[in-house]
Amino acid sequence: MRLLISVGTRPEIIKIAPVYEALTRTKDAELLLIHTGQHYDWEMSDVFFSELGIREPDINLGIGSGSQVVQTSSIIKEIGKVIKNYEPEATMAVGDTNSVLGTAIASSKLDVPFIHVESGLRSYDFTMPEEINRRVADHLASLNFSPTVRSFSNLAEEGYPPLRIVLSGNTIVDVVKKMMGTIQKSPIIRDLGIDENEPIMTVTVHRRENADYEHRMLGIVKALEELSELTIVWPVHPRTLKRLKEFDLLDKLKSMEHLVVTEPLGYIEFLKLLSSSEVVATDSGGVQEEAVTLKKPCVILRDNTERPELVEMGFGSIAGTNPSAIVSTVRDFLYREGLKSKLEELPNPFGDGRAAVLIVEMLRRIWDLKNLRQESPRFRGGSPHYVSIKVSERIEGMTVSRLKEVTGYDVITLYDVMGRSIAFDLSTPLVRGEIIRLRGDPYNFDRLRKLIGR
Repeated sequence: MRLLISVGTRPEIIKIAPVYEALTRTKDAELLLIHTGQHYDWEMSDVFFSELGIREPDINLGIGSGSQVVQTSSIIKEIGKVIKNYEPEATMAVGDTNSVLGTAIASSKLDVPFIHVESGLRSYDFTMPEEINRRVADHLASLNFSPTVRSFSNLAEEGYPPLRIVLSGNTIVDVVKKMMGTIQKSPIIRDLGIDENEPIMTVTVHRRENADYEHRMLGIVKALEELSELTIVWPVHPRTLKRLKEFDLLDKLKSMEHLVVTEPLGYIEFLKLLSSSEVVATDSGGVQEEAVTLKKPCVILRDNTERPELVEMGFGSIAGTNPSAIVSTVRDFLYREGLKSKLEELPNPFGDGRAAVLIVEMLRRIWDLKNLRQESPRFRGGSPHYVSIKVSERIEGMTVSRLKEVTGYDVITLYDVMGRSIAFDLSTPLVRGEIIRLRGDPYNFDRLRKLIGR
């Protein structure tokens, strides 16, 4: 198992850590860890290797900052050189950054199978570079590990072969669970001069759609100014710090007696801060996941989220950057009676903390990824025929693989009797009343029609 693993930013390092650790315990795994250098500050990158127990990267490409086009093209070029020299059997990346996109494209062009961890997330907002990155990476991947049923279903709906999607859970849950004992020892609350008995709110802002627009940043700052009943801690991302200075908002923030502006924190410190908070407000996808795992209500400082599960279950709410919306959402979470105990009882939509183990187990079972990728369907008519049917008594109990054997049609989406999409694999039995969406060669339609009795 000769594998090249690529990381480039703080979230990627955090989320790949448990997978990397599990792979190092696999006897036949030969690993090359590449850091693209997309995040190049100590606070945003290097400190996480030491805190998470990962060895220093074998190679740092030193890409640094730049426009979307410049950064991505540089990553494609430089990681392509490494792939050629190292000749891995596969490459792997996690998330939706330019580093992930660059790794996926370079691997595809060099005919090396690409494995995408945390696939299938969708915001449906094409102004976000992350949305473009993850969609392209997903469809270039030979194997996708999806963290939730929703993300699995997104890929299936887009026509990606379900045989090459694995519902794994999110590795962030693995990390947070592992770190819980360690973070309790962190003195960060005391070091920041905060009374832990007072209600705390953690804030993070870094996305381009917020940080690069003065009116959106002003909206966030105005809301924080009004929320004076909270002690607010804002570890400021370097990109955001630069914009706050340009917009003449940094001094205003620092003048607020109830708000503490800090440099980016180490991961142990940051998790301790989150675990001590009553509410979290963020535009970060990773922080949304961490908040849910720690059972903290999350105010989403965006107009959408690619993690809708947390909103649907009651863990979070989308507020955007309108000051009134932010303030009312924060106060609703802060003062709602019984919320804390309710969240404690809810299951984590991102998994149970065993995602890394499952990922490595699946890789060992289906390591011949080139053959898996070449098993793409062929259609004599040139394009597939799509059909949806309800599972009747005639096919009830038949597995997904057996249905394919009998009809020649693949199950690409499976819905329960309430119309909710279900994750499945080849061994999943069909249940009466479910709806199945099928894709197959139109030349086989008579076989399908005969089976279902039409």
